[in-house]
Amino acid sequence: MVLAAASIASTIVACDRRAVDAPDTRVARAPPQAATSASAATITVFVAASTKDVIQELTDRFRKQTGAKATVSPGPSNALAMQIAAGAPADLFLSASPTWAEKLRADGLAADLSPLLTNALVVVVALGNPAGVKSPADFAQPRVHRVALAGERVPAGAYAEQALRAARVYDGLLQHGKVIRGHDARSTLTLVERGEAEAGVVYSTDARLTPRVEIAFTFDPVTHDRILYPLVLLKRGAANEAARRFFAYLKSAAADEVYHLYGFRRAE
Repeated sequence: MVLAAASIASTIVACDRRAVDAPDTRVARAPPQAATSASAATITVFVAASTKDVIQELTDRFRKQTGAKATVSPGPSNALAMQIAAGAPADLFLSASPTWAEKLRADGLAADLSPLLTNALVVVVALGNPAGVKSPADFAQPRVHRVALAGERVPAGAYAEQALRAARVYDGLLQHGKVIRGHDARSTLTLVERGEAEAGVVYSTDARLTPRVEIAFTFDPVTHDRILYPLVLLKRGAANEAARRFFAYLKSAAADEVYHLYGFRRAE
C-alpha cells in the first residue's frame, strides 16, 4: 500500500512538472479587445460636401500608408453637426464654417479643434456663359431666370447671402423668385451644370471639379465672413488611435500638397 501511494504521488509530481514545463499556447492569443490597432481600426469622418474629394483622396493615401480604413460621410455642415450632437458615430468633423465646429465644442463633444483650410466664393455659369453674366449685378437682367444658392443655414448659402447683400442684389433675387436652392455646395453646382440655373454662387474649389462650368466672377473676401474650415477631433475619435493619427495627418505637410492640388489653402 505504501508503494502504491508513493507511485501515485510520483505520478502527480510528474504531471505537475510537465504542466509547468509545457508552453502555454494561450498566451499567444490576445483577447478580442486588445486586438485593435491603428492598422485594424476604422475611422468615420464627417466632412463638408465641398471637401469630399480632397478628403477621400487623403483617406486613400492614409490607408495605403497605415492600413487604417476611413469612411467619408459628406453633407451640409449644419446637418452633420446636428447628427453628431444627436449621437452619430463620427471620429472627426471637417466643417465649412467655424459656427458648427464651435457648437460641438460648446456641447462638450470636441477633444481638439484646429483651423485647417480656407476657400474663395465665386459666381459660376455654364461653359461659354450663354447668359452673359459678368457680375452679380447681371442677376437682375431678364436673361437670368434662376440663380442657384445653397440653403440658408448651409455655410455656402450663408456666405452667398452676405456677399449678395453687399452687392445689393439679394433682396431683388428673392422678390422676383429667381433663387433656386441646393442642398449643399455640390448640389448647388449641379443645378448650374444641368442648366437649371443661369448662374450660381459656390466655392472656387467646386468650380474646378467640372469642365461644364466656368467662373464669371470672384467675390472680394471683405464682402463675406472668412471661409474657414475647422477640423474637429471628436471625443469619440480621441479614444481611437487611428483617428488621432489621421487628425495629425490631415494637418501635415504631405496633406498640404494635396489641398493645393484641389485649390484649397491652408489656414494661417
